[in-house]
Amino acid sequence: MDRVIVLGRLRAGTRERAEQLIADELASNGPEDQFDRVTIFLSDTEVVFLLEGANADESFRAILDDPVESTRIAPWLPLFDGPLHAVREAYSWVR
Repeated sequence: MDRVIVLGRLRAGTRERAEQLIADELASNGPEDQFDRVTIFLSDTEVVFLLEGANADESFRAILDDPVESTRIAPWLPLFDGPLHAVREAYSWVR
């Protein structure tokens, strides 16, 4: 299973809107078939998306590159202070 983390810095005062977008995502039964698991972490200044599944990185890039699929992230875009950036897993430990 692949994992990709996508980070976004939030504009000041947008945390409440981010919380609403997360609630909307939960109400819609979450993401579709692209990922096996999606986890969202939220602070006052950042949002972190952990996307897991087969070819998670490719699936995320496909969403960004597809004009129809990219509308799924459109509500988030005004909240970001700068571009999203992905980070790769460098180390993982499991007991």
